[in-house]
Amino acid sequence: MGGAGHVWSTCEGSHEEEWRHSVAPIPKDKILEAIKTMEDDLELTHDDSFLPPSGELKPNSNYSDDDDHEDSRDDSYYFDKEVEATFLRAVHENIQESHLILEINSLKLSYNKLAADCAGAVFYAMMKYALDTPHSSADGLLQNVQAVFTKWKKALTSYLTDIDEQIEVILKFEEMCGESAKEFAPLFTRILHYLYNEDVLEEDAILSWEAELKDADEADKVFVKQAQKLIQWLKEAPEEDDDEEE
Repeated sequence: MGGAGHVWSTCEGSHEEEWRHSVAPIPKDKILEAIKTMEDDLELTHDDSFLPPSGELKPNSNYSDDDDHEDSRDDSYYFDKEVEATFLRAVHENIQESHLILEINSLKLSYNKLAADCAGAVFYAMMKYALDTPHSSADGLLQNVQAVFTKWKKALTSYLTDIDEQIEVILKFEEMCGESAKEFAPLFTRILHYLYNEDVLEEDAILSWEAELKDADEADKVFVKQAQKLIQWLKEAPEEDDDEEE
């Protein structure tokens, strides 16, 4: 963010309260420290209240109703981070895919999330890992994506029980391409087609995603426009099949 620079002290002692009430952004380490303190206080106050093993990062939710929206956003942030950390641990420790799914299910219960939330978080973790794996070209990045899905696809498809969850994956991919992982942007259509071929995404999900954006602003149609050839092919494919049958 822009603006005049200012060095904010991270000293302990009497300065501890300063960062709590300051208008400056709170350092991430202070956020995690505060969460840990809240969790410790909760355990001391309620003997029978413990965090589940998979909820180490989940913040206390004792806030006013006015903060509900912000709480939900923070809750989703921590959920996504825990899913990503769980996925990376499974990769690096070669944990079985079925065990990974069990751990994600535990997080789902801990954070009271829906299958669509899990689908979005798992997809993000898989794609982020593919992006972080060394590659020297767009084709190399695509190969990374294919390698990740070859091994871990079931961890995602376990949460894709209906079209809405598949649309959530497409929306997450759009978000990544436009914000946090722009290197995927030129590959959007190729990866979307790959996910269709791998039965991760169904035709109806892709066409429903396009339909939802029909009246959207032009700025929100960047990737649906990029995928027009694929979308047109999907629309015409059933007609071609019918012609062949006749």
